[in-house]
Amino acid sequence: MPSAVETFEYPGAAKILKERGIRLDRGDGHILLADCKASKDIMILARTTTDTSEDRGRYCFRVTGNGKKGYLALEIPKAFMIMTGKDTTVWATVSGDGRGMVQVPKDGGEAIGEGAFRPDATVLALTIG
Repeated sequence: MPSAVETFEYPGAAKILKERGIRLDRGDGHILLADCKASKDIMILARTTTDTSEDRGRYCFRVTGNGKKGYLALEIPKAFMIMTGKDTTVWATVSGDGRGMVQVPKDGGEAIGEGAFRPDATVLALTIG
């Protein structure tokens, strides 16, 4: 029998890319895309022309497990703000912003990219812990 090998690829990534215009590559399962009505543990705001969902340009993520660790490689272009909920501190890897890594404390927000008078920013990864 072939052995099962975990690739950590994000389930449904191709559908999410087509419908929302963001790429969710891989992670450890502790940071998951969510409906913004259900969870705002982490919220990324971005300018978009491809996202036709009700949350258009708002990408919310739910933190699972004990909330002390998590990782998600993704690509959200033209992002301008990252916000967190009361129980989540996150490090975001950001390109184009000039800072590389941005820490957003619990119940906080951080302007990135054009909204912070910098070039367009792309969020490339979210890390907790």
